[in-house]
Amino acid sequence: MPHAAGFEEIREQAEIPPLEIDFSAERNKDYCDLVNEINPLHFDREYARALGYREIVIAGIFTASLFPKLITDWLGAQTRIERMEVRFAAPAYLNETVTYRGRVTRRWVEANVKRLECEVWSENPSAERLATAAIVLRFTESS
Repeated sequence: MPHAAGFEEIREQAEIPPLEIDFSAERNKDYCDLVNEINPLHFDREYARALGYREIVIAGIFTASLFPKLITDWLGAQTRIERMEVRFAAPAYLNETVTYRGRVTRRWVEANVKRLECEVWSENPSAERLATAAIVLRFTESS
């Protein structure tokens, strides 16, 4: 995906190109192995169903870790995340494709520092929002 133009070309309300992530069994296993996951909700189907979930639940921190990827796929290395506040509403499930979307909500320059604020969210195939985040980006000197 081509990166967005520089700060000067980005406008408020601009949409961020979507990112689709398939939370396959292999991807989930790799994550669980990487972090040494101990919560069976994230790898044991029977346990998840006994708790009332329809399938294994993908760890929230794993799903939230894709918000920065949404931004870097769009803007490349010209920004740094200064702040990210995430709110979870519903779980992502194993073998579900989650789409990450967003838009620019604010654009400003203060003391020669260029910043964007973005509202981003993830949604399941039924377009139900799973999580939302407010992200403040700071452009690097070369932008």
